[in-house]
Amino acid sequence: MAKGCRGFTLVELLVTITLVGILAAIAVPSFSTAIQNTKADTEVSDFQRFLNYARQQAINSGTVIRITPSVAGAAWNTQLSAIDPAATAPIPILRVLPAMDSASVLTVSGNPTAIDFNNLGGLAAPVPTAAAAVSVTYTRGTITRVINICLSGRIVLGGC
Repeated sequence: MAKGCRGFTLVELLVTITLVGILAAIAVPSFSTAIQNTKADTEVSDFQRFLNYARQQAINSGTVIRITPSVAGAAWNTQLSAIDPAATAPIPILRVLPAMDSASVLTVSGNPTAIDFNNLGGLAAPVPTAAAAVSVTYTRGTITRVINICLSGRIVLGGC
C-alpha cells in the first residue's frame, strides 16, 4: 500500500460497528425504562396540579369544588372536570384534565364518583367516609405512585 493512502481497513470498520451495536443493545432497555418513568411522573404531576387547582379554587371562591370524570361512571384515568356543583344549570366547567395514556390506571380508594374540596380546602362529601384520607394509586406497567389527599385537603405523594 502506498504511504500516501490513509484510511480504515474493512476489519477495523466491522469491529467498530460491532462494538457500537453491542453498546446500543445494552443502552436501549435502560432508555425505555427512563421514558416510561418520565411519562408516569408527568401524568402524576399533572393530576396533582389539577387537585391543587381545585382545592385552591374552593378556598378562593368559598364554595365546594368537585372533581369528577367528565363522563358519568367513567374511570378516573379518563378526562376529569373541576366543577362548582352549587352553580345554576348549566354547571360551569372550571378546568379539564385530559385523559391519561391508555396504559395508565388510576384507582381511588373507596371508589367514589367524585372528590369534593370544601371552602376551607379540606375534603368534603361525597368521599365515601369523609373521615379518612383518600388514596389515589397510579399504575403504569410496573410503575406505581400513590397520591394521598389528607382530610385537611393537603395533597402529597406518599403518606399524609
